[in-house]
Amino acid sequence: MSSSADDQFSSSMETNVVIRHDGQIMWDQPAITKSSCKVDVSYFPFDVQKCRLTFGSWTHNGNQMDLHNALDSADLADFVENVEWEVQGMPAKKNIILYGCCSDPYPDITYTLHLKRRASFYIFNLLIPCMMISFLAPLGFYLPADSGEK
Repeated sequence: MSSSADDQFSSSMETNVVIRHDGQIMWDQPAITKSSCKVDVSYFPFDVQKCRLTFGSWTHNGNQMDLHNALDSADLADFVENVEWEVQGMPAKKNIILYGCCSDPYPDITYTLHLKRRASFYIFNLLIPCMMISFLAPLGFYLPADSGEK
């Protein structure tokens, strides 16, 4: 993964390769990766984030190894729900990159993770208390100065 933030990644798990009669080779390599994304909190807590995860080869060009995504989006069937974020989708797109140094194409597959923040926690624990304090604080100025309740 080219957008990896994991400096300790090792793919030491040995898995089998499936070779089909037409020469197609499929290698399912299970891995847990870490990635970092730029986060725009301009509309917090009503923000939507997009995180791009790009998978490709740095050592083999498209003439040596081609990548194909079997589905138009990631399979989220085994996804565990999160209380803070709602996954709205994870579409996949194949890109062909031509670098200035080389005439060979370099394919990659980019998954874009669409996340929407669940705002209810922040509404009840942050926004509503702040609005109530903002409304009630000026009412203290209407109390008589000698009442002692100020």
